[in-house]
Amino acid sequence: MLCSLIRKMCTTSTTSLLQDTSSLQKTTSAYFNSAINTMTASSPIHSTISPPSSPAMSIESDFEDNEETTTTQPRKIKVMIIDDNSVNLTILSRLLNKHFADTIQLTSVQNSGLAALDQLTKDEVDLILMDIDMPVLSGVETTTAIRNNDSHSEHSILEQNMNVPIIAVTTSDAEEQRELYRQVGMADCVSKPIAIPKLRMAIEEAMKTISTNG
Repeated sequence: MLCSLIRKMCTTSTTSLLQDTSSLQKTTSAYFNSAINTMTASSPIHSTISPPSSPAMSIESDFEDNEETTTTQPRKIKVMIIDDNSVNLTILSRLLNKHFADTIQLTSVQNSGLAALDQLTKDEVDLILMDIDMPVLSGVETTTAIRNNDSHSEHSILEQNMNVPIIAVTTSDAEEQRELYRQVGMADCVSKPIAIPKLRMAIEEAMKTISTNG
């Protein structure tokens, strides 16, 4: 009799405990479902949280930005100066380095037509600034030798140098003399003493010729 009573009490307690646990689970589930529904309705998760960008996209964007900001600098034109007066060579060299450093690379300074012709068999230049009144070979004679590929030496003038623009830089700048310079193949004439704006205009015109020929 006692044993039956004990079994009945245990059965009743277990059933009650299971009912209480089930009720607790239902209550908890209902609470969390209600909280989640409230959060979703007031502030949808997908509208406020963005997925992180992939590393590949970031690298590509950085590369594209670098391409847009990178610019290619134009090549400086290589210039030869020819003048038998050392003072004139110094003055003109300083003018070029001061006022044309962004466009000109002074690569050769020659004190005679013969020295210039010899150098033109070895190194290419883009532009020549030529004095006219020089001993042995004048500027006109030197220009004629360049155009005719007469280097007065063992070797021939480089092909590019035969057609290089030549600007006369001289005090002999009368109109009939300018016409002679044009006839022998000079591109322009700049008077001494040199005015920077006029020299710049002459060089810019020569650069257009270089660009067209290139």
